[in-house]
Amino acid sequence: MNYTGFMIILVINIIMFVAAVLLVAAIKADSPVNKGVNEESAGFSNGLAYIWKHKSILSMGIISILPLIVTQLFNVSSPDYVSTVLRANSVVYGFADMGYGVGGLAAGLITGYLINHFKDKNIIVFFFTLATIGLLTLYWTHVIPLTYVCTFSLGLSNSALRVVINTVLMHRVDKKFMGRATSIWNGTAQLIEVFASTLMGVANDKFGANIGFLWMAVIMLIGAVWSFIMLNTTKLRSKQV
Repeated sequence: MNYTGFMIILVINIIMFVAAVLLVAAIKADSPVNKGVNEESAGFSNGLAYIWKHKSILSMGIISILPLIVTQLFNVSSPDYVSTVLRANSVVYGFADMGYGVGGLAAGLITGYLINHFKDKNIIVFFFTLATIGLLTLYWTHVIPLTYVCTFSLGLSNSALRVVINTVLMHRVDKKFMGRATSIWNGTAQLIEVFASTLMGVANDKFGANIGFLWMAVIMLIGAVWSFIMLNTTKLRSKQV
């Protein structure tokens, strides 16, 4: 490390984890809700059948996992990118990674406002497009300050997309299937991430670390085009005032 010792970093992490534990412990648990379970709607296979039957939900669920996959691939490519492409140190990597986190924080602050004032499809297409532009910029340019801007835009886009898409799905998916639907999409994302991360590491070593950002840009571009076509032909939810 250039600016401080590793022990200081560990102490800061410990303090943050302790603070998180105290905050979680202070949360009051809701009273359990006694739900009657319908035998016909129970079971994992019925959850799959429900999603398959509703093609708009299936399509939206697949779109929802794209930011998750890109986030994992970003974590694979960014350290190598900073080290071999930017030829920078751990401080630059820390700021780049922090930029992604700050973008996620900004998304949490503004996404609620955006949902209430703009159409879902416009928000989703915009953030997929913003992420694509940021990733292509990382691929084509190797400027450290611009890297911070791009990682911020990626964190903002991915976090905002997850909030907006999940909001749409919560309005669309039958509540008794929501848990199974979410588990299917998250499980699928994690399965893809295992193989995609391995391939990404091999590709980075062979073609250069910036190739990973080109792959991610393609994924987000697919998300932009797919969501634009699908959301223009399907009304997923009505605006709530």
